[in-house]
Amino acid sequence: MFGIIFRQELRVLSGNRTWWAILGLLVLLTVAAALNGKARFEQMSATAAKLNQDEATTQTALKNSVQRYDANPVGDPPSVASPGNVGLSILGHYAVMRHDPLAPLSVGQSDVQPFYYRVTAHPSHTFLSASEIQNPLSQMTGSFDVAFVMIFVLPILIIAVSFDLMSREKEGGVLGLIAAQGVTLRTLILAKVAARALILVSLLLALVILSAVLVGAPFTPPVMTQLALWFAVIVGYAAFWFALAFLVNAMALPSVTNGVILANVWLLFVVVVPSIVNVVASTLYPAPSRVELTTEIREATEEADKEAASAREAYLFDHPELAGASAGAMDGFYIQVLATDAAVEKVVTPIMAEFEAQAEKREGVVALLQYTSPAIAAQQALNALVGTGNERFTDFVGQVLKFHGDWRGFFTGRIIKGQRLTAADFDAIPAFNYQAPGLTLAQGMAWGPIVFLLIAAVLLSAWAARRYRRYPVV
Repeated sequence: MFGIIFRQELRVLSGNRTWWAILGLLVLLTVAAALNGKARFEQMSATAAKLNQDEATTQTALKNSVQRYDANPVGDPPSVASPGNVGLSILGHYAVMRHDPLAPLSVGQSDVQPFYYRVTAHPSHTFLSASEIQNPLSQMTGSFDVAFVMIFVLPILIIAVSFDLMSREKEGGVLGLIAAQGVTLRTLILAKVAARALILVSLLLALVILSAVLVGAPFTPPVMTQLALWFAVIVGYAAFWFALAFLVNAMALPSVTNGVILANVWLLFVVVVPSIVNVVASTLYPAPSRVELTTEIREATEEADKEAASAREAYLFDHPELAGASAGAMDGFYIQVLATDAAVEKVVTPIMAEFEAQAEKREGVVALLQYTSPAIAAQQALNALVGTGNERFTDFVGQVLKFHGDWRGFFTGRIIKGQRLTAADFDAIPAFNYQAPGLTLAQGMAWGPIVFLLIAAVLLSAWAARRYRRYPVV
């Protein structure tokens, strides 16, 4: 009997214009979201490429200047042979984060976290605390990507096609006739839900593959694994909403009431609960204000400058020839700059540590409370799988800080020793190469939400099955 009803439901749905309009809307939104995500990351890649090209051009010009002097060492070395001039003033290295091929599917934290830093020989806070001005409207609304369509729009479409599965039959007087044929209510509702789920899940599979094609992802084994897990999260999320509709239909309420209940649950889980979780996390562990952080850094810098001012001024007074000085004559000045940097860093480091500690605690609260809402759990998993979650940016910052130590050591060692830069030294300047963590980290972040969504769907379905035993047919 299940098979008969299932096939009949498929035939009914195939001729339902509303059903096909809903599926068509899902396709259009997904394609538009994939193309929008692709355009965003292409813009980011173009920006990174231009920055790297500008840096390479500057470094080549500096090397050529030093190389000309090395070939004909007449007079004082050029100022660009000073490691202080180069490392503390002229040259900076752009440490760029390399994104996963599937990152355009879920922008995640990419729209609020920097994807590159300009590393110099100054302390790390000088570039970590610097940020570009972002579009406030974009910051408020977030990015339109495939994950957004799946988290926000997909539940609405599921609700639209399943809020009246039983109530419509009851209100039309058909349910009693079906029951008189020996068809159990659970068989009827399961067949109707299964028909819709089969069509929708098949379409979701096609859309996930199409989205990967549209963003230009290569279908390598790692990418295929990521894509399979990404699809599993979406299926688990869709299963939750189908199970919820299954339960609401079991309450024997009018169709309008079913729709209102499901719409309010969507609003609760997708909008209200995530906002509450954010408020709770921010209240328990409020992040130090960026303005306050910048102010404290500025005050610390001014204080350190005051302490070093007298020594620096005395040095420059004793060496007036430093105006337009050569590389060697400037070494003493840059040693004073390093001393100032060290004094500032000593004051700023605790402030930055407090900022990072609060951020880690806040993320811990969000990770714990993600299971209060299927939308949060699904979003966290989708971000982690494509490398746009907080854990990926934390790893990126860690690698940048490690590279900063190498870059800084390269120049400060030569400044302290009074060595000038040669053409060969420019070839030995450290370069940043981001190493993305393995897929194991992403899988670990995704399995929890997948299991949570499936368990929630099973529990809701079991609860609904019990209620259908007492469902009135008239």
